[in-house]
Amino acid sequence: MSADALGTAMRDYQRGELGDCRYVDGVDRMDGHIEENYFGSHEDWDEERCERFAALDGPVLDLGCGAGQHVRFFEDRGTEVLGVDVSPGAVQAARERGVESVAVADMFDLPFRRDQFRSVLLNGTQVGLAHSVAGVRSLLSDLAHITDSEATAQVDNYDPNLVDEALFGYRPDPRDGFAHRAFHFEYEPRDGDRILGRALHFLLFSPDRLRDSCVGTPWSVVDVEHHHEVYYEARLAK
Repeated sequence: MSADALGTAMRDYQRGELGDCRYVDGVDRMDGHIEENYFGSHEDWDEERCERFAALDGPVLDLGCGAGQHVRFFEDRGTEVLGVDVSPGAVQAARERGVESVAVADMFDLPFRRDQFRSVLLNGTQVGLAHSVAGVRSLLSDLAHITDSEATAQVDNYDPNLVDEALFGYRPDPRDGFAHRAFHFEYEPRDGDRILGRALHFLLFSPDRLRDSCVGTPWSVVDVEHHHEVYYEARLAK
């Protein structure tokens, strides 16, 4: 059974006890970038990034919140927010750094009532964990159920038309506008045995394929912005 490798690394980082965390794909290894990816401060964000997140009205649901850097942004603005993550270690790290509105939950089994949220943030290409177009469509339908009629959602992904083998864990797909990414995390604490995380498979899809995935749901893609050449953020609205 896989364990909470990434979340344990986040918790240890918060406590000043970070060991060695790596992305692993076969024989390939890459540093897990715990500080850079999960412990940034919104005080260091550029104005454009702050504006993108500030455009999300509360209540905001931050899916896959990690150590809570985005939740803290909304809390500091006085915006009602709830961050959830499937990783108990990540949620513990968030709480220990003073982020209050976080809970353990699986984004594919959300325990929320109809119309509970106004906005959804799905950051870190996690929408790709739905694995397929049908899976993405099902996830979007679930998010439609728990958001109100004026809701917006912000998702991101790597654009398969712009990435190649240089992306860690990259896998091609013969279909236009699709690719895949697969890896797992390994974590070696300073004191303790190596922890192996579960295998992660991300479906990468272009903005056009995201539009296709919205068909049959209340959502449509209203804006797409590419960043860092190969990565994009998309705003969805009902």
